[in-house]
Amino acid sequence: MLLLTAALLLQAHAPDSLTLQQALMQARIGRGTIAAAAARVAQARAAFRVAGTVPNPTVSYSHSESAPRFHFLVDQSFDWLLRRGRDRQAARFGIGSAQADSSLTTAEQDREVRVAYYTARAALVAESLGIAQAAVSDSVARISSLRLRAGDISLLEAEQARADAARSRQNLSSFRESAQVAASDLGRAVGLDPAAPPLPVDQLDTDLDHFSIETVPLERVPAVRAAIADSSSAAALVRSARIGAIPLPTLQSGVEWEDPTEPNAGALALFGVSIPLPLWNHGAGSAAEAEARAGEAAARVREARLTTAQQVEATRIHLVESGVRARFARDSLLPAARALRQRALHAYQAGETGILPVLDALRSEREAALAGVQDLLAFQTALADWRTLTAYSR
Repeated sequence: MLLLTAALLLQAHAPDSLTLQQALMQARIGRGTIAAAAARVAQARAAFRVAGTVPNPTVSYSHSESAPRFHFLVDQSFDWLLRRGRDRQAARFGIGSAQADSSLTTAEQDREVRVAYYTARAALVAESLGIAQAAVSDSVARISSLRLRAGDISLLEAEQARADAARSRQNLSSFRESAQVAASDLGRAVGLDPAAPPLPVDQLDTDLDHFSIETVPLERVPAVRAAIADSSSAAALVRSARIGAIPLPTLQSGVEWEDPTEPNAGALALFGVSIPLPLWNHGAGSAAEAEARAGEAAARVREARLTTAQQVEATRIHLVESGVRARFARDSLLPAARALRQRALHAYQAGETGILPVLDALRSEREAALAGVQDLLAFQTALADWRTLTAYSR
């Protein structure tokens, strides 16, 4: 009865039911996390356009009482020529970093949805198990009452059965509370009203029998990709700072007119060049600062690789071992506990045993069932972690 009730709950599709794939799609539509990540990529693309922008010339007009009275000048600097290519290269790596961050944000949101989905599913299964266990405990209490009236057992034994039934109803309230809280968290995770959450319908052992362990290339994991892009951008800025120390001229051209001393002269053309003189500042400080940032970024790449490699290995171990425990709980522990409870209940109903073996069997089945649910949830959590590392690294 206990496992049959759980199976019926797993197969039931309410009008507002939601599969995992639907939950992932709904979260991408209903939440603002992905839109914010896309905005950061757009900001990085805009920064690339800014890095390649040629500065506008400066136009000035003036009037003076001295001759010539009118002046029109245009200044165009060329100090950007040497830096433009490096600055654009750094900004291009900035786009790559933003895209890697966007992939990481998407992966983390998918993981959050997966964990919230299966947590809500596990809470529903636990609630269904609590309902079934409460029904079995009530049945045991009724049997004990009949045997008490028949004089087969003592009042103490009947009271023990009633106490176990009361504890089962008390546990059911906790299961119901956990299921409602987990459902509201699922509603928030997918971007729906937490007060009217959807019903998760995928089974807890989904993919348990056919998941695969793939090789994860570290350089394509979003966290490492972002670190590499940041380091490459910092290296490009070092080259830009070094070459930016070379002084380039600013060209000036224009006209002057209305000179009373020479009434027939007309407008006079002007052309000049100005160049910065590196007496006090040679740009060494800016280059040293850029080199320090590049060194820090390169060190972060090494750290990101080490951290990601450890995460991959730890997640692989969690996935494999949690899968072993979940399959053993589903295929061995739960059926054995159910069979033991059935034999104990039949023996008690036939008057072949006392209440204590029945209560022990009920307690063992309750513990095995809840531990099995937690093992399945641990497997789904490990699988969500693994897919976070692999889904966006191909």
